[in-house]
Amino acid sequence: MPEALPPGGGMEVLASWLQDARELGWTMTLATAGPAGPSARTVVVTAVDAESVRFHTSAPTGKTVDRAADDRAAGVFHWPALGRQAVLTGRLVELPREVTEAAYRTRPRQLQLVGWVYDDLLPQLHGPDHEVPAGAVEERFAAHAAGAATAPPSWTTLALVPSRLDLWRAGTADTPPARTRYVREADTWRTCHVLP
Repeated sequence: MPEALPPGGGMEVLASWLQDARELGWTMTLATAGPAGPSARTVVVTAVDAESVRFHTSAPTGKTVDRAADDRAAGVFHWPALGRQAVLTGRLVELPREVTEAAYRTRPRQLQLVGWVYDDLLPQLHGPDHEVPAGAVEERFAAHAAGAATAPPSWTTLALVPSRLDLWRAGTADTPPARTRYVREADTWRTCHVLP
């Protein structure tokens, strides 16, 4: 038999899975569709609560440009070592500036500085591939090494607010995998089992 899900709504189960996977890192593949078509990338998740999964980015980047055109998005957590996968489908929401400032203070120093690099270099991007001159990232990173105590103006917090969450668990040689679907209906989650 596949493992039993802990009690609670879909986001509570996801939060418990993220705690189980804390040694593996909190990375999620985020898929969006915008003016240039579909796009996917990996983001570092910094928080999960009963409503959403949060991460940070600079604006304008592909994520924020896509969100402005179409706020629908999907996210995938995959933990092969644990035999688990979580797929979220919903909408991207930009959170208030005070949330971003509070989160910035908790980020590793390297990520804080990279935020300032983006702020410096985004206005200078060239061509469809958003090219930067060789060495520009390293130069701007070093320029901010002594300061940058507050979040740069371009840095923001996005939340993926799911309307559907699928939790998949691997089976064994003698048992099938299992997938449980949570569908948000007003303030509650409807749960059902679906084909794995």
